Amino acid sequence: MKVFRHFGLTLQVQATGCCGMAGTYGHEARNLATSRLIYSQSWQAQVDRPAETAGEALATGYSCRSQVKRMAHRQLRHPLQVLLARVRVGDEGRASAGRQG
Repeated sequence: MKVFRHFGLTLQVQATGCCGMAGTYGHEARNLATSRLIYSQSWQAQVDRPAETAGEALATGYSCRSQVKRMAHRQLRHPLQVLLARVRVGDEGRASAGRQG
């Protein structure tokens, strides 16, 4: 959290629970209905919130990012991808400032 703050980013950790994927569990045909139900009871409300008011939804786990892509047809970024994008923007600004001088 401190690293994100250093770069002007704020993270809010949400208690969402299990996304319903649990590794390969959610991929198995016999578990699909249960996987969808778990997702709808835990992650769906958070993912469906508008980014303009709630901020961008992120996920650290590969399985959870895969589940959101599968259920909501959205690609969530890992928090480190957001941090990397911020660092790159900062590097571009420094490079531009160096070329001007």
